Amino acid sequence: MSEEGTIDVGARTRVWSVGWQWPWAVILAAMLGGNFLFAADRTVLGIGVLVAGLGIVVAGVRAVNRHGGDAFADGMRSVRRAVADELDLDDTSTIHPLAVGSDSVVGFDRSKRYDLTVVTLGEAALTVHHDGSMDMLSRTWTVGDQTERIPYDDVRSVTDGDGTLRLELVDGETKSLPVDSRPDDLLAALGRRLEGTDAAE
Repeated sequence: MSEEGTIDVGARTRVWSVGWQWPWAVILAAMLGGNFLFAADRTVLGIGVLVAGLGIVVAGVRAVNRHGGDAFADGMRSVRRAVADELDLDDTSTIHPLAVGSDSVVGFDRSKRYDLTVVTLGEAALTVHHDGSMDMLSRTWTVGDQTERIPYDDVRSVTDGDGTLRLELVDGETKSLPVDSRPDDLLAALGRRLEGTDAAE
């Protein structure tokens, strides 16, 4: 499967975009305003450009700080729904998107971009959807079409540490899935399924 969609950011697109690029916007406003003030000798216009430019930057930073968490959550919900629709599932509780942020911006808790791995827990196996992404600047998400099915019987153990979720398989192979934070829900659900497999044996 390969799906893509947009993220609801709860703010105007231009203001949102300026917020994510605020260091460059400040430099641009300073250069333009300074040019009018000192090179072109247009004091009023130069001050106007500086004030307007910095005002838009402040509005953009506020928009990202205020709506960034909600936008991230909306993107993750959309990814889960897309996978659920592809697999004809009514419930998304077995779908666990794992996000790893990159391209951070000073002043923001959220990253500009995220690489996504989506783990779906089925009755007899887990499925890993690779090559997903979420771009907060362009307000888009994608779920890749590379999937891998791993039967629970093939999993010896699951560990988490150093930003990586590791699946140790009975054949000695290790599947490593990068994560930004410990996926407690996934670990608990996967643990229950592996215990059920052991009990069945």
